[in-house]
Amino acid sequence: MKSPAVFALAALALAPVASPAQESPNPESRLGACLAAGAGGAPRGSLESAVVALRSLCYAQIKRVLNARLRVVDARFGPPDAKLPPSRAFARAEAREAETRRFNNEIAVTISNLTGLRP
Repeated sequence: MKSPAVFALAALALAPVASPAQESPNPESRLGACLAAGAGGAPRGSLESAVVALRSLCYAQIKRVLNARLRVVDARFGPPDAKLPPSRAFARAEAREAETRRFNNEIAVTISNLTGLRP
């Protein structure tokens, strides 16, 4: 009869390794968790300093969520490698800028709510 430790080691060895994409099916929830975790240690001098500190702390999650949102914007204008006429390229650039501004505002509002700091 084999010991339970052998079975545990065998199970560990045969278990699939999780890739970073599998760890977080929802990057926005990871971003929210990062912001919430960092809010306690954020500077209390001003909302701006808290936003700068938390954006630095959660940079990877912010980038991941922003890229996902920009992919949605880009999809409205066709395939990523498609050659767009100048007017459509300008419209896509404006839509990307608007989404980036909207996302940055959401982050600032969330940090404000988590820290209790107001502009």
